Amino acid sequence: MKKQSKTKSWLDEKLKDPKFKKGFEKEFEKLSIGEQLVRLRLKAEMTQAQVAKRIGTTASAISRYENAEYDRYEIQTLRKIVEACGGHLRLVMEGPDDKGRVA
Repeated sequence: MKKQSKTKSWLDEKLKDPKFKKGFEKEFEKLSIGEQLVRLRLKAEMTQAQVAKRIGTTASAISRYENAEYDRYEIQTLRKIVEACGGHLRLVMEGPDDKGRVA
């Protein structure tokens, strides 16, 4: 448990730097999108090939979207993937004063 506290303290300190925080949030967002797509697909008990067939693309395209390094998402394609897995895409945009608030 102590190791987690040290890591959290280190991260808290690093996040005070606006440049680091901006980069961290950007990378976290990419990781989050890919992770959510994988989780949704697995919950639907589908393979990448099955999702690809439903939306008229390739399994490698689905794999790219699930990859944490990918950063060229298109909303229309995200929506197709999510809906093929039985989900619903919802985007939230926040301004500097909107943190944590969902309209």
